[in-house]
Amino acid sequence: MASRNVSAGRILEVLASGRSALRGRDERVVVRVHVDPDCPREVALAVKGALVPERPGVVVEVLGLRQQAPAGELPDVAVVLVGPASCAALVESYARAGVSVCLVVEGALDAPRLDLPEQAERLVGVVACADAGDVPDRLAAWLASSSDKSLALAAGLPFCRAAVAQALISRCATENAVVGAVSLIPGSDFPIMTANQAKLALDLAAAYGRDLDPARALELCGVVAGGLGWRAIARAAAGAVPGVGALLKAGIGYGGTIAIGNALRLRFELEDRPAPDRAASPAPERRPAAGLGAPAPADDYVTIGGGRA
Repeated sequence: MASRNVSAGRILEVLASGRSALRGRDERVVVRVHVDPDCPREVALAVKGALVPERPGVVVEVLGLRQQAPAGELPDVAVVLVGPASCAALVESYARAGVSVCLVVEGALDAPRLDLPEQAERLVGVVACADAGDVPDRLAAWLASSSDKSLALAAGLPFCRAAVAQALISRCATENAVVGAVSLIPGSDFPIMTANQAKLALDLAAAYGRDLDPARALELCGVVAGGLGWRAIARAAAGAVPGVGALLKAGIGYGGTIAIGNALRLRFELEDRPAPDRAASPAPERRPAAGLGAPAPADDYVTIGGGRA
């Protein structure tokens, strides 16, 4: 009876996690970009091409370094494209207000010196890319690690999806490794690990903009089947090598979660790829975040995805 109660509790826990993932996917998230008009053009174009929201909940605001920000709402994250002009005061104001700030520069030495307390200084990151082609991946990695709205960012900004997915997979794999290492009752780790992997599957679906539909049930069945397979491998390995059961279970819990998570990630990425006939036809026009790569208007700003343009 106890095991049935635990199983029912785990199922309810997974269902609650699915609802939470959907709420996280649909959160409003504001990314504010400040552009030095003399920043490297290739870097600005790379950021411009990446910050193209696909969901209405993601708002990208583009301002100059000296433009006054909209009153009443701080952004969730700020990105500053650094050029010759000083941006230290702007960056410090965001960090002191508790906003994570990313400085996009060509070289690490181009980042301004800041006068911040340690807690605020942790909110400032530097993305240094001599090759503008590296900017989207490094910016995505920073966003995935710096925002507490990573599901919304991934769902709304496709260039963030792989980085957010990898962060989710790594976190779940680490949790399952710990569960496998410290489990004291034989078999008690399996429902915990499987529930964690099921939550991961729902989080990944949300990060790729998916809804809770019958396809999710099939994915969860696959997770459970995969968990049973990894459990059998762990038992066989523990029997073959006595005395290292906890270590083996930790390693298999980690590796199995990585494998399941990456399989789901690859599935979503394959689904998102355009069909060959679509790839050959002209792509529909997408509106990039205006203002990047050129001086922003002196008395205005452009918001893409939030009802103003």
